[in-house]
Amino acid sequence: MTRLIYQHAAAAATALRRTMVLLLLLLMFSLSLFPSVTAECPDRCMCQYGGVDCYKLKLDRIPDRIPPDTKELLLFGNKIENIETGVFNNLTSLKHLDLDDNKIQKLDFVQFKGLTRLNVLSLSYNKIRDIEPKSFTHLTELKTLTLDYNEISYLKNGVFANLSKLQALSLDKNKIENIETGVFNNLTSLQYLFLERNQIHKLDLEMFKGLIKLDILDLSHNMIRNIPPGIFDSLTSLSLLKLDHNPLRCDCNNLLFVNALKKNYPQLDVFGDYDSLCLFPVEMSEKSLKELTENDFQCTPPDVIVVPENKTVLVGEELQLSCKAVGDPEPLITWAKDDIYLELGQRVQVFQNNTLIISKVERTDGGQYKCVATNYLGRKSFESMVNINGLVEDGYNTMFGITQFFIFINIILVICVFYTLFYRNVSASLIV
Repeated sequence: MTRLIYQHAAAAATALRRTMVLLLLLLMFSLSLFPSVTAECPDRCMCQYGGVDCYKLKLDRIPDRIPPDTKELLLFGNKIENIETGVFNNLTSLKHLDLDDNKIQKLDFVQFKGLTRLNVLSLSYNKIRDIEPKSFTHLTELKTLTLDYNEISYLKNGVFANLSKLQALSLDKNKIENIETGVFNNLTSLQYLFLERNQIHKLDLEMFKGLIKLDILDLSHNMIRNIPPGIFDSLTSLSLLKLDHNPLRCDCNNLLFVNALKKNYPQLDVFGDYDSLCLFPVEMSEKSLKELTENDFQCTPPDVIVVPENKTVLVGEELQLSCKAVGDPEPLITWAKDDIYLELGQRVQVFQNNTLIISKVERTDGGQYKCVATNYLGRKSFESMVNINGLVEDGYNTMFGITQFFIFINIILVICVFYTLFYRNVSASLIV
């Protein structure tokens, strides 16, 4: 009997242990489905499922105690002005960082250090004016970068360095005027580039070179007048090009651009439904780029109408050489010396009227100068010879000759005085 009671008690204890284990497992599972009250989480933020949500909390800095396994960090709608160095160093699992609608003004190359797995970075609606080269160099896995609605005016070469996996770059509604050559050249995976509503007025021939995967390019609502022929030739994957709402000029230059574009897109369907209309000249206002033909213009190669003259100048003086050319498209004028293109600087300058001015001329400035006028229909050049006379050296030689003359006169005078004194002494001795 005692043994039977013992067996029942043992069975009951076993069942109780099993029940407790099951209850414990159930509790652990339930807790895993909800944010842990004991887990690490920034004050007032919500942390769950690998995400940290600090939306519109009026934060003025990146918060502390962000879990190191965070995959998504939402900080939009705050008052953050500066990103402190090292604040993201431990967030090596982060894939999505949203900093939209803050007050960030500047980006540098150490702010995002540590985010080696980041795929998406949103920095729109801030006050960013300056982006230092290599600011995103640590973001080697970045695929989407949005910088819309900021105050960026200048894109320096190297600013997007090391972003070979970037697929989408959005810079809409900034104040971009200048884009250095080569800014986009390393973005070999880029598919979407948005530059809408900026102040871009000039496109460089090499600006989009290397973007072989680019599918959509938006340059609408800018200040572009002329487009270099062949600028989009390397964009072999391009399906949509938006150039609408630019003050385009209907002239030979843009006709040549359209003809070059037709080689890859015979129907010009690359413009899609966004028709690009000319604004200038007035008589061709509202005319579509698609409709431009050779019959609309009388395009001519360059003709130099003011040629540089042969000149002789003195060392230290200023050299001016004039050159003027006509043609349609308007020719580009460059200067060369002894068949080497001149490097412009503080002493060597070319003014808007294409006049070459060299201040404080040196002997090495002498030689054969060439004015070269070029447009897409041809090239014409004129040469002039510049001789430099060494006034300073000749003056030195003259002065040296005068000095020798005065020394010679002084020697004669000394001899005469010596002779006079000697003669007087001798005469006095004889009298005595």
